[in-house]
Amino acid sequence: MMAAHTVSTNGRSKRGRNGRIEILRFLFAFIVLLHHSRFLLGDDDCFFLGGSLAVEFFFIVSGYLMATSMEKKLRTGPANDLAGETGSFIKGKIRALMPLFPISWTIGLLFVIRARRLDVSAALTLIRETVGEWTLTKMAGFNADSLDGVVWYISSMLICMAILYPLLRSHHAMMQRVICPLMAIVLLGITDMISGHPRDPYKLYGYIYKGNIRAMAELSIGIWLYPRVKEFSERALSTAARIVIEIAEFTLFGALVVYMYNNGVGEADYFYIIVMTALVGLAFSGQGILSDILDNRASFALGSFSSAMYFCHIYYAQNLDHILSDDIRRIPRMLIYIAVSLATAAAAHLLSGLWPSVRALFTADTSRAKQVES
Repeated sequence: MMAAHTVSTNGRSKRGRNGRIEILRFLFAFIVLLHHSRFLLGDDDCFFLGGSLAVEFFFIVSGYLMATSMEKKLRTGPANDLAGETGSFIKGKIRALMPLFPISWTIGLLFVIRARRLDVSAALTLIRETVGEWTLTKMAGFNADSLDGVVWYISSMLICMAILYPLLRSHHAMMQRVICPLMAIVLLGITDMISGHPRDPYKLYGYIYKGNIRAMAELSIGIWLYPRVKEFSERALSTAARIVIEIAEFTLFGALVVYMYNNGVGEADYFYIIVMTALVGLAFSGQGILSDILDNRASFALGSFSSAMYFCHIYYAQNLDHILSDDIRRIPRMLIYIAVSLATAAAAHLLSGLWPSVRALFTADTSRAKQVES
């Protein structure tokens, strides 16, 4: 008889992270980077024309992790200050972006100023017109100009989480079992009815961006998914079953990659959102035969680097044409784009990693100064 396997940590390693999810985070962020080559090469010559569907992965994962955090919070009892608790949750999400986001945004701003040859006045105008980006309020309607187009994802996520958190905290069972799956179906149905696909986040539906509808729907999918994955992850499975799950995960990921590479937007997106949901669920379950092997430092490092890669590439996709010669062909052009994006991401990631030490140094100096004054 084959040995049974039980995952007691809900698909997460003892370090509290899931190696497979971290690897997928890196791969989908890289697909987004390749997708944005459309700004540099044009839609006909770009890589992964349908790669914007990769954002669905991040929304579903964010909803899942929000449900994980909520379960821990519910153990403390009812909320005494729901408004304060919601604010603290959103502040925590924003702190998680620091200092990587402002570092990446500043590097990107300097490159755009150089690439577009902006004078001081034009540079200040650009900063003023992109206030919705560097304040992360872009998807509330502050969309005059676009320096970092990928910020829409973060902005929509924060807006929708601020709405979802107090509802989930005060009506947890109803939200998780009924409202969230219903919202996901209805909201994605609206995008299909109006546009025929869920993408194009800056399209206005009356007074709301389509990206906010997309975010609310897919965060809700992640919230709905959590208890089902938790139950599945606690089952004892045979080695054969774990091998089958591993094959299923590779098959689902492969299907998504083939679809995003060969297709643009379309109604098939909704089927592949279901595929994405299944992939996220199996990955979080930790039931695949390779799950323990994938929980390693290399996987976690790739996951950490993915955020820098996501934040640092769009400036080059949209502005390299200003400085590259027209004689440079498609493949070299693409390689230059990838190289400078990854190099900038590495620099931003390194600077972000050094920040705690720098902050500690300043804190220590301040403490010494106060002691001297005393």
